[in-house]
Amino acid sequence: MKRLITVLWTFVFTTLATACSHQGSVRKPQSEEERTEKKLIFTTLWIVIVTGFAIINRLRRRAKPISNHKLWPVFAQQVCDSAVNGNQKKLLTEGEDTRCEVVYKPYIGKNKDMFLNEGDKIAVISPSSLPGREQTEAVMNGLKDWGYEPVEGKHVCVESCSLEDVLEDLEWALEDPEIKAIFCVRGGYGASEIADVLPLEMIRNTRKLIIGYSDITVYHSAWITNGVPSIHSCMSATFSDFPESCFEAEEKILKGEIPDYTCESNSYCQQGEATGTLIGGNLSTFTAVIGSAYDCTKTEEPYILFLEDVGEDIQHIHRYLTILKHAGVLDKASGIVFGEWTELPSDMADYSGSSRGGSYKSVADMIARQFINDIDIPVAFGFPAGHGDINYPLLMGETARIRVDHDHFTFALGVDQVR
Repeated sequence: MKRLITVLWTFVFTTLATACSHQGSVRKPQSEEERTEKKLIFTTLWIVIVTGFAIINRLRRRAKPISNHKLWPVFAQQVCDSAVNGNQKKLLTEGEDTRCEVVYKPYIGKNKDMFLNEGDKIAVISPSSLPGREQTEAVMNGLKDWGYEPVEGKHVCVESCSLEDVLEDLEWALEDPEIKAIFCVRGGYGASEIADVLPLEMIRNTRKLIIGYSDITVYHSAWITNGVPSIHSCMSATFSDFPESCFEAEEKILKGEIPDYTCESNSYCQQGEATGTLIGGNLSTFTAVIGSAYDCTKTEEPYILFLEDVGEDIQHIHRYLTILKHAGVLDKASGIVFGEWTELPSDMADYSGSSRGGSYKSVADMIARQFINDIDIPVAFGFPAGHGDINYPLLMGETARIRVDHDHFTFALGVDQVR
């Protein structure tokens, strides 16, 4: 893959040099015909360059290792971003490139029968936003390749559907005795409306894994509230453009092979060790469940809080965390793991940190200064899960352990399982 990318880079930069040379050497056209011809040549060259950048970017994402190594120079990345995105604002990412090692152990806890075996039927639904046919087919074919029998819900790939339609698919997936688990095609928006009308005892009585993330955070909270574990993981993208290490981890966790992670830490991490039920998910979505009937933080049991988000600026992230702080969610946590912050606008708007002791260097810097400096618990930053290219799965609603040292942190899932 690296050799192919190198060859493509050579081709693109040769074309770029040709285009620049052509533009610099062109004398002023003497006729309309000559002007049109040269414009066509120059435009074609730039189309080739932009297409080349797009192909390389696609290949780069496929080949991206779990490390800080980059397959292309910073200059090339900036040129590609400029060529593909035009005048769009620069977007930043935190946490995606954290070095991470994974080992697996068999699940031996009280929910062992919830994990999957070859041939099991899995309901394929989308209880948030509607997906496209391509996304749905990716899930159907991917689950078949893993040895399962996917069954598509009635209201997945439709032009539109009502709240009642989505609820019908979800209730079918829960109540059908032949269905072993629920795989969500995509997140998006709207889960909180469904959870408002979903009978919570149905989740507790049927005890089936639900698999997804982002807006599916609402369902994770509802499942945890009812004592049922769930899996926070990638959805349709698992089967289309996903790093091998994450693909393997998701395939294994469905079967009850539980990952333990060891990641590099950074200067913002807060050392210590804690154990508790793993809760959380997408920050903005999780904030919406606070105070609801499916608020999993309303417990006297210790918990480890995991949070990530996409497309939110530092001001919005601060606002959501402030809500959690005021509700006592951060103070009650035994430990906190922050995942990826992706598609961050580089413009910090009105909350740059200048009014709080100096400009923030990053989201982690803002959180460390504003939210965790007065709570004595372990806090890890940069766990590679969320909306970035890297999205390792998590077993929610089961006991997890976080241990943060000066140069690394360990994040163990499904620990102390026999209770």
